[in-house]
Amino acid sequence: MKASKPTAVRQIGYLLLFGGVIVIFVAFMGCCGAAKEWRPLLCCYATCLMMILATEIAAAIYAAMHSHMFNQDFRQILRASLKMYNGTETRNYHDDNTVLVKAAWDKIMIEKSCCGVDSIIGEFHDSGWYLLNRKKHHFPPACCPLQRDGTLMEFCPTIARHGDGCYSKIKESVQDLTSHFKVVTWTVVFISLIQIFGITVAFCLCNSISADEPF
Repeated sequence: MKASKPTAVRQIGYLLLFGGVIVIFVAFMGCCGAAKEWRPLLCCYATCLMMILATEIAAAIYAAMHSHMFNQDFRQILRASLKMYNGTETRNYHDDNTVLVKAAWDKIMIEKSCCGVDSIIGEFHDSGWYLLNRKKHHFPPACCPLQRDGTLMEFCPTIARHGDGCYSKIKESVQDLTSHFKVVTWTVVFISLIQIFGITVAFCLCNSISADEPF
């Protein structure tokens, strides 16, 4: 059975596509305005750049103000997704999204050698997996180390599970990525400077074009 992309992934894709269309449209507007020396088009181009720059600044301020909420929100997101591990209490074990959630969790737990969100008993009790196994085991096979032949155990004994939760493991990976945060920051600053330069040039061209020329 082919699994479909989660709704959130599709929405992000649509958002990026929409943003790309806007960038292409604004760039085309600026090129046409400069080539034709048409003041209204140049003014619209500069205004659009100012709106984009203001949006970027607002997003940066919002992210900075709410960065302290990331840890709590991220843990809640992980716990909510864990409830969809192989279905929920409604027994939708073969829903496309729940199949994808289970595959994602299994991959994370195997690669990161972790178990659940915090590796505590009861985390999987609201999942379809727990009900499907008639509540015999507390942890799925992916919570235990692989066997010598590279396969998963048939079931994961509580004492043999990975002691670390996946939240802490993912957090460590994110912290490793933030070591490159300065590069990202300077890239954003450079793009902002280019936008400011474009705004300045557009308004300079508007002023250089005679105001009494017909629109």
